[in-house]
Amino acid sequence: MTISILVVEKSGTIKEQSIKEFKSSELYKKAALKNGDGFELQHIWLGTAQNNLYNIEIYGKTKGRAGQENKYDFPPPVDNTLYFGSCVLVAKTAEGEITDLTEKRWNVIYEHLFGGFEDIGSEDSEEEEEDEEEDVLPKTKEGYVKDDFVVDDDEDDDYEEEDEDEEEEEEEEIVVKKKVKKPPARKAKTDKKPKKSSVLPLPETVFTNVVESSYLDCTSELSEESYA
Repeated sequence: MTISILVVEKSGTIKEQSIKEFKSSELYKKAALKNGDGFELQHIWLGTAQNNLYNIEIYGKTKGRAGQENKYDFPPPVDNTLYFGSCVLVAKTAEGEITDLTEKRWNVIYEHLFGGFEDIGSEDSEEEEEDEEEDVLPKTKEGYVKDDFVVDDDEDDDYEEEDEDEEEEEEEEIVVKKKVKKPPARKAKTDKKPKKSSVLPLPETVFTNVVESSYLDCTSELSEESYA
């Protein structure tokens, strides 16, 4: 009877292999190592798959040469542990009996050990929607979305220009309201002579003749009288 185990290569690739008899001291051979020095049990996870409880054992080396680090992302609490070369995963039942560990079963347990994964696709769609909204919204020259807290420099310039225009308009209104004294209009010259008075002289009467004659003849009264 053969049993399936998983070999996690240093590149992060998972491969299924079969063993006829489980011996922990012989697992280093499945990891393609020359000897079993340092290759031992590192951790045991308690995971669930298809309503069955499993103990997942990881065998590997924590010492090795630079460049031989295993790139696979193992579940916590060994997610920060550095392993060298290939590692081997073995599954056991809750009673401690060795059982098959396929890649499909491991993926279910792997998700359980990480506490379940969120739908990454939905997050990507939400981010895309946010990006689309930002593309639609007007932005400043610096690339910020315009809102109540971010004001574009151009808007400040517009406000300043509007203030200057308003000041100029006020000055123009003041100038228009001032009364401007105009020089007296000159009379147009004309060659026409002034018209003679249309009033006729009074007609001569008897009274006017008498007064004039009496006034002219009073020189005789001015002659000297001779006195004795």
